[in-house]
Amino acid sequence: MPDPRWRFARMTPATINENPVQGEFFTSASDLPERFVREAIQNSLDAQVGDAPARVRFAFSTAPLPAAAATRYLTGIQPHLTKVAEMSVSVAEDRPMATDKQAAARTVGELLNDDMPYLTVEDFGTTGLIGDVGANEALEERNDFWGFFRSVGISPKGDDKGGSWGLGKWVFPDASKLNIFIGLTRRTSDDDTLLMGQAVLKTHSVDGVKYPSYGSYAAYDDAEDHEWLPLPERDGDFVARARRDFDLERGDQPGLSVIIPHPKPELSADALARAVLTQYFLPIVRGDLIVEVSDPDGTHLIDSNTIDEALAKVAPGGVDEDERRDDETAESLRKAVDLARWALGQGPDSWVSLQASVRRKTEMNPELLDQLRERYALGERLAFEFTNRVTRIGGQSEDCTFRVFVERADELTKGHDYFIRGHLRIPKMDYITRFKARALVLVDGTSELGHLLRDAEGPAHGEWKLGGERLVQRWSGVGRGGRVDEVRQAAPRLLQQLIEVPKEQLKTLLADIFPKDLPAEAAPVSTGNDTGGENGTDGTIDPPLRSRDPIVINNFEDGFSVHTNSALDSLPALAGSTYRLEFA
Repeated sequence: MPDPRWRFARMTPATINENPVQGEFFTSASDLPERFVREAIQNSLDAQVGDAPARVRFAFSTAPLPAAAATRYLTGIQPHLTKVAEMSVSVAEDRPMATDKQAAARTVGELLNDDMPYLTVEDFGTTGLIGDVGANEALEERNDFWGFFRSVGISPKGDDKGGSWGLGKWVFPDASKLNIFIGLTRRTSDDDTLLMGQAVLKTHSVDGVKYPSYGSYAAYDDAEDHEWLPLPERDGDFVARARRDFDLERGDQPGLSVIIPHPKPELSADALARAVLTQYFLPIVRGDLIVEVSDPDGTHLIDSNTIDEALAKVAPGGVDEDERRDDETAESLRKAVDLARWALGQGPDSWVSLQASVRRKTEMNPELLDQLRERYALGERLAFEFTNRVTRIGGQSEDCTFRVFVERADELTKGHDYFIRGHLRIPKMDYITRFKARALVLVDGTSELGHLLRDAEGPAHGEWKLGGERLVQRWSGVGRGGRVDEVRQAAPRLLQQLIEVPKEQLKTLLADIFPKDLPAEAAPVSTGNDTGGENGTDGTIDPPLRSRDPIVINNFEDGFSVHTNSALDSLPALAGSTYRLEFA
């Protein structure tokens, strides 16, 4: 049988023209390393088997794959890549478009004909892409192979998984200059090893034939276009050769290996290691995850024992200095890891149990609050467990809990909170920026609250929003948004009370508004916080002297007026005086 090849099914006259909306292709995005790491590891943790930690390996090629060997993994793709590259050319005023199209085609040709650098992502301790490889109904529940290669925007995962939109795998083609990837998986379900690839381009025409955005690198098949279903190449000589060509560690261990040909320049070992530490420090500290990042210069091994050493080697993040945040420095991130390590060691005896509140403050016993304020002021870390109730539409209400851990962080210019659902950090939320503090908010991903919050996330899992179609469709309107807000605002509401100064009566604060001759029953009462009697023995306060300026300016809705001060007993002579009035 011929080797696998790239193929795009022809579009019929009735097929809707559609381009992927996940991102802009043949360009680069500054947050690519973070997105790539987040989605790749999330998929691996969702497929984790048993209690052993999942291991994920990011490896840059020590040497590019020679062009003669790389050709077998690119057969059939060139006309499609060339046409899409030409379509992406913008019109330039100073030269003909044909010249730019030729340059675009030449760039594609150079990539396809040169030696091939590559990046591989492999996971171990996972199930691999299990499920019927020949199935392709509208929804194939629990069919990971179908979810990875045959669906976009539809997820076969269950409620307890981190991902749910079916879009995260887009990071793999987006990481390649060619917008393609190849996956090799060994499955726990049948000990079979399969190889298949996917291209995510744009709708395009080649030699008058129109093709869709998605193409497949699949086993050779002479079926007609209207009958063709891409099928993987099964274990054999070709699969064994791919293992060798791309230096895969897969062997007989179940899991998934993804090959990224010609990775984009934003991806580097240091950038990926940094993203691992910022996005997944909690499962690493907890012992659920081990990550290895390697390139020709060395290896970052990041696990619960080496995470502090890894932090010391990682440079501050951000595209440039203006975009770096306090929690992206190695030192501040190390303290966040220390807080996580401490939090994981706390038990029910150390938690302060509270009822979550949608109000501004959490109801707390005054005596307990005084104790907590003192402990916080002394720099002691505090642990809280909140209880709230969630209700599915058509289901029963269920009490759920989430935990909040806080510490003073006077070294920060502004506070940071870390929200984690299950093993996944939700990174684009900062609610304690006005406090110099650090907070860790943990939600059990398998709880009903975890399920509700997952439905409050967008495809990028960046934040929890109060609205959203899935939240409305699945959860009761009574308190639905309130449950989200209770978790988002728990830390700032706590900190507001922990640093709050007890109220005092300041008797002179509004003395310029309230006159001295108040009725006796309205006179302020001393609380012992002032000396009293300074302005008389009756407890009243003398108002400040009124303005002696002979000119008064009054503002009103449509302007202002300037006139003499009628409050003065006698006006001074205005002759020879000069007044300058500036207004806008």
